[in-house]
Amino acid sequence: MKKVLLFLIDSMMPDVLEQCIAAEKAPGLKFFMERGQYIPDCVTVFPTMTASIDCSLITGVYPDQHKIPGLVWYDPDSKKMINYINGTVPVSKIGLEQCATNVLYDLNDRHLSRKVKTIHEELEEAGFVSGSINVIAHRGHKRHKLYLPPALDAATGFSLREKVSGPTIMSLGTLVRPSLFRPIMWNWSQSAARGYGINDTHAIDVLIEVVLSGKQPDFTLVYLPENDHKLHRAPHEAVQHLSEVDAELVRFLDSYPSWEQVLEENVCIFISDHGQTLIGESTDHNVDLMSLLSTFSIHRLGANVSANDEIVLCNNERMTYLYPLRENDLMKIVEAVSSDVRIDLISWKEGDRVKVRRGGTDKILSFCKGGMYQDIYGQSWSFEGDLQVLDVKLDGDQLLFDDYPDAFSRLYGSLFSQSIPVIVLTAAQGYEFVSEAAPTHLGGGSHGSLHKRDSLVPLLIAGASRHFLSPARLVDVKDFILQELGVAIPKQ
Repeated sequence: MKKVLLFLIDSMMPDVLEQCIAAEKAPGLKFFMERGQYIPDCVTVFPTMTASIDCSLITGVYPDQHKIPGLVWYDPDSKKMINYINGTVPVSKIGLEQCATNVLYDLNDRHLSRKVKTIHEELEEAGFVSGSINVIAHRGHKRHKLYLPPALDAATGFSLREKVSGPTIMSLGTLVRPSLFRPIMWNWSQSAARGYGINDTHAIDVLIEVVLSGKQPDFTLVYLPENDHKLHRAPHEAVQHLSEVDAELVRFLDSYPSWEQVLEENVCIFISDHGQTLIGESTDHNVDLMSLLSTFSIHRLGANVSANDEIVLCNNERMTYLYPLRENDLMKIVEAVSSDVRIDLISWKEGDRVKVRRGGTDKILSFCKGGMYQDIYGQSWSFEGDLQVLDVKLDGDQLLFDDYPDAFSRLYGSLFSQSIPVIVLTAAQGYEFVSEAAPTHLGGGSHGSLHKRDSLVPLLIAGASRHFLSPARLVDVKDFILQELGVAIPKQ
């Protein structure tokens, strides 16, 4: 039976992939595309931020089931803001020790719901071996020692001493090292300047060594992050950025006697977590939430949540969670932000329903699970109000999405990832939210929203025994892999 390799290329977009191949700058990806199935409009998860998407990729469900709301969110039980390392200044204000604990331990062992199983857990319970390289969502049945560089150990107060949960073969930069016959030879990709190995070069170094060692797992998930970092800074050079990712893939292909042998021995799957939207250059393209909500007392980063606070604001770039801390304040907050046309959508919960308002208007749409209308993904819904709010068309009893793919399931998944009152904001095209110390990207790329530019990703599969069914969603990738490996899919 073939092994399965899943490459997660951060912020890879279908148009850029096609341009890169057409320009003869991606021989590796071209090799796989010519021999496989290409789907340019696979729908990812909302918010379009790495943490929630990675958890959906390994569990096959939306955040309302796996319970990871986003990259930044508020935990009412601990009364703390959760930040899985997003933004240098926010992390320093919250505290590196707390944020490192969030991403290394809390995400997998405390926040990710035990009611769902990861692909690593399911495979290894079925007698297979699973692997993870540089992915922050990696829960498995094994415990791995953490190797902290002295400077990072000191910066986190010498407090990170627990072992890390993961599959049998696991690498997390230089912090978690796979158990192989020989260590990965040191090079500059493992330096502090390169994120202690959380980069494309080290990920491919590890993958090559895993294969050469004879310990290649039946399934391996490999995360390649650098395309995202470069697009945030220089989106106009997107083709060049992706060609640099391809050069690393070519290095992997060249580690085999022939490229064809790679597909003789492996099913190779390539997917992205999200796209990116070009942000305007003027300061007007930063939607200042602190100003819009100036009549409320907003919790300050790094401070304890106090009785005087009225809102906790969790900025996820082109998406933001607003948490009302006082009863009856929710609609006041909705009204405070609804007049700004730079805010695309404002969403909140009422009982089992999702309410959505278009920014700068009075148009509202309300929907809930169950009913006479079905979307193209087979989910049933009922609705009231204006479908134009989410650019939804009705064809008989079928709901069709355009600007906001799989909008009902994805918004529901976000809002019901927590049981507490919460408001979800998304920014209009070309805009990004700014708040206390949050990273901004004027003239660069950003993501997080429900819009199709942030939400449609390419899916490329080569060497598989079957076709991936369309319309495609990222949450369906897990079951596809289990089927390829002959693992029975448990009933939900």
